[in-house]
Amino acid sequence: MSIKILFQFKIEDYSILSIRIAGNKKKINFYKYRYKISKIKIYLKNVLVFIAYLKNYIVVSKKGKFRILSYLIDKSLIYYKSINKEKTILAFALFKLSGYYPADIILQDFLKRGLIIFYSIEINIIKPDEILYLLCIKSDNKGEIFKIFNSISYKLNQVDQSIHFFKDESLEKEFLKILSIDNDKNSLVSEALGSIQVKNDSTQKRLDFYVLNYDEIPEGDNLLYQFINYVGNLKRFGYLIFNFQLINDYISAEIYFIEFIEDLKSQISNLEFVVNEFFGIDLLCKLKLEIKGIFSPLFRYRLMKNNYASQDISKIQNLEYFYNYKYLLSFTDEFRELLEANSLEFHQFSQNLFFVEQTTLVIILATRQFKFLLNLIKKYRSKFYLLVIVLNSKGYYELMKMEKINTIPNLKIINYEEFCQFDLKTIKNI
Repeated sequence: MSIKILFQFKIEDYSILSIRIAGNKKKINFYKYRYKISKIKIYLKNVLVFIAYLKNYIVVSKKGKFRILSYLIDKSLIYYKSINKEKTILAFALFKLSGYYPADIILQDFLKRGLIIFYSIEINIIKPDEILYLLCIKSDNKGEIFKIFNSISYKLNQVDQSIHFFKDESLEKEFLKILSIDNDKNSLVSEALGSIQVKNDSTQKRLDFYVLNYDEIPEGDNLLYQFINYVGNLKRFGYLIFNFQLINDYISAEIYFIEFIEDLKSQISNLEFVVNEFFGIDLLCKLKLEIKGIFSPLFRYRLMKNNYASQDISKIQNLEYFYNYKYLLSFTDEFRELLEANSLEFHQFSQNLFFVEQTTLVIILATRQFKFLLNLIKKYRSKFYLLVIVLNSKGYYELMKMEKINTIPNLKIINYEEFCQFDLKTIKNI
């Protein structure tokens, strides 16, 4: 009997090996501690196989037992258990946010204390208002993992009781969807010219991977939001992943984008070229992901060895913009309807920029994008009247505290409550 090694991936103290038995369609995934020899018993059609592993050395003999699912789900946690004397365990938990909430502050505190080894943020390009968080806990004791998880859950719910972690079947579905794997179907994962192909029964998708060059992101810019908006306008689909972990006592981040392509026969534009040309910088870099690295995106772990990571994560601290995206869309629709109801001529440049009656530039802020606002003020204050509507109450009060902000001519700043009392028809008299 022959055994083909499909891929091998290493994360923290784990080595993950996937093999396929010749003549059988089932893949066998199992997990072992790095640099330790372990034996896994596999039963498959009464054939016993022993596998001994030391670094990249594989020894095979005919004894053992096979377990198809290599992870265990217990309520709100997915467990991966190493096969060695230490019995080290990786556990994953996922929760979703639909409104602004400072989860990063709490998770980064647990990261610095060594209670989680990393956490990641997943943003759906099509539904950027729904933010998925994944956190990873490592321990040799399941009870300790459960204790840490309860502590994190309690801390999060102290601030927002609406946060709920995925459980059981919904947890498994959310965990696997990043690779378009359906556990109820016969999913086949293969490598094709640097991309990953996933076949579920009669459907087939290609996954392309792009790393975002963090150093090219301008300081204080909302380029990440613009990237999501632009890729969405291109009718492309995928997930933007932010991975955070502690390296040398500093929180380091890597950002990458996973694109899903369903029509493999269609001719689509080169996303790397189109995006970089549009933004005028080398923002995207396509990565040829080998099959052995497939567990990185599954775990929402980083794809590179810190090549595109940064210890300065200030540029992506303001993810509040994504959390308020749904609110921004709702207000934009409301604002557009009010302009039409008041018979005002207007042109909409983007979700937060309107040019009204050829005289007034309306700027809508969902978050504290002060640098973005100041750049617009500097550029247009001598040409047009500027009306700034700040939807975020905290951002409004911080903005009004800025020195001399109220002394700038042709500028009016109002919050949402003031907007509700504002007569839009006055713009015609400007």
